[in-house]
Amino acid sequence: MANRRIKTPPIDGPEFIVSRDFFDRYFERPMPTSTFHDLVNKGKILAWSHLRGRYYLNSSLQRLGLPTVSDLPKDSPGRSLEDICRLAFTLIDPLLFPAPPWLLAEEAIDAVVADHASRLADQYRDNVAVIKTTEEKLAYFAGALDAQFMIEADGGS
Repeated sequence: MANRRIKTPPIDGPEFIVSRDFFDRYFERPMPTSTFHDLVNKGKILAWSHLRGRYYLNSSLQRLGLPTVSDLPKDSPGRSLEDICRLAFTLIDPLLFPAPPWLLAEEAIDAVVADHASRLADQYRDNVAVIKTTEEKLAYFAGALDAQFMIEADGGS
C-alpha cells in the first residue's frame, strides 16, 4: 500500500498542531466523534503523522473553508465568586453598580458564569429594590461581596 501524502495549499500565517479537544474550541459546539473522524478520513482534517491524536489546525480550517488563525486563543481565567457577584449587581442596576473591569476585556462570557450571575441577581434584586438610599445600596453590595468572599474562602460549603 502506497504512502499517500495529501498536498495542501500554503496557508497565510503559522501552523499549529493541536489536540482534538483544542480543535473543537473553534466550533460553537464540538463535532460529534463520527463526523470528526469522517472528515479526517476524507482529508478535510489533517492528522499530524508524528503523534496520534494531534492535528494541523490552520491547514484543516482552510480545507473546511474556515478562516485560519494567527495565534492560539488564550483561555479566559476562571471567575471567582466575587467576580460573578459584581456581574450580578451590574445586572440589577448598571448605573449604580458599573460593569466589573474584567468584563470590559472579555469578548464573550462563559455561559456558566452568566447563568450564575443571573441567579445571584435574582436572589439580591428584591433586597436592593427595597433599600431607599444609594449609600445603603452600596453598603449592601459591599456586604454581598464580603459574603461571597467568605463563601469562596470556606470552599463553598
